[in-house]
Amino acid sequence: MKKSVVKFFQFVAIFSLLFLAACSGSAIDSSSGSDDSGKESEVDSKDPVKLGFILSLTGNFASMGTPVKEGIELYFEENPEIDGRKIELFFEDDAGDPQAALRKYEQLTLNQGVHIVGGGTVGSIALALRDKVDTDKKVPLINVVGSTDVLSWEKKSDYAWRTSFSAWQYASISGKYTAEAVGKNAVIIASDYVAGHEIVTDFIPSFEEGGGKVKEIIWAPLGTSDFSSYLTQIDNAKPEAVFMFIPGADGSRLVKQYQEFGLQDKYTLVEGGSLLNAPFNVKAVGNAVVGGKMITNYFPELKNEVNEKFVKSYQAKFNKIPDNYVVNGYDTGNLIAQVVGEAGSLDGEKVVSVLKEGLTLDSPRGPIEMNPDTHTLNQNMYVIEGKEANGEISFELIKTYENIEMPKENVGYKKY
Repeated sequence: MKKSVVKFFQFVAIFSLLFLAACSGSAIDSSSGSDDSGKESEVDSKDPVKLGFILSLTGNFASMGTPVKEGIELYFEENPEIDGRKIELFFEDDAGDPQAALRKYEQLTLNQGVHIVGGGTVGSIALALRDKVDTDKKVPLINVVGSTDVLSWEKKSDYAWRTSFSAWQYASISGKYTAEAVGKNAVIIASDYVAGHEIVTDFIPSFEEGGGKVKEIIWAPLGTSDFSSYLTQIDNAKPEAVFMFIPGADGSRLVKQYQEFGLQDKYTLVEGGSLLNAPFNVKAVGNAVVGGKMITNYFPELKNEVNEKFVKSYQAKFNKIPDNYVVNGYDTGNLIAQVVGEAGSLDGEKVVSVLKEGLTLDSPRGPIEMNPDTHTLNQNMYVIEGKEANGEISFELIKTYENIEMPKENVGYKKY
């Protein structure tokens, strides 16, 4: 054989060995994003964190979904990286429709490859997304608003966690406070959907334990524009207190008509859905909120260093006052940043394992703690009252109920 041919085959052999060695030395498990030592791979450590949010940005619940979006945007504007990774945000509008939310979920997970999903502006959507992520067991869900109790009980999932509040947290404190400080008899008016029924179910036992008696329950369909017949029922019942849970634009219409019917000064309005002090509501109804009591997990006048900085930053960016929905979004960003940072990974199982250990956050709403038993935050609940001075509307803190932790299991109340 000629020497030139021998040298050619020697060159091919050497090149092949070098190529195989290079391939074996650079092999990466893309499914886990880590090497054999369990450390995050160099390639994965440079991947951006892709976050997808499915919110109600149009329709009746846009007044809740839009401020959540603003809070998320503000947090990641202030914190553009997580553990050295850039952030990519994707927002989709479900328009208040659970089926639309599921389609958006598929788009975000399959087409955009998001690592964490946020959503659930209302309970029905929160439950639909919960079932999907629980089946897939790949992408964790951070529920940003939906208050349904079953997310912490029968429907609790390792892949679904809540940064807002539960119906039990709001309604049980509402019932307790109403009996303690407002009156012993009440009429309830609530939206006729999942969250409304849960709020009423949780309000009544707490109210009755304090010696209260419910005179009447009024159910208003979603999208009600004329509450006159319901207001007549309230006036005929002559209660000491009226407890309402009518979220979104429906609630604004009720509060305004409540004043127009002359009920504002006759029966104390207690609101259990963080509506009264919401900027969109105050803009819509003005001094109709004066004298009304509200139970909330946040209000912008809270005196703490984190909140004072947060309010200034939000006003500078959006030129308005934040509400509790904005804080839900802001804290969702904070939670995600902490969890991904502690996990050191974008892998769903690793993110979930950090959440299951529990963690605390410094929030504008005060100290909050993710409860690994309920997948819901332990947090303060505040009673505030609408005030007017020199034509300006403000809200005054009346009482603080500290570190409210919902029960670990279904308390078995009679359902309404």
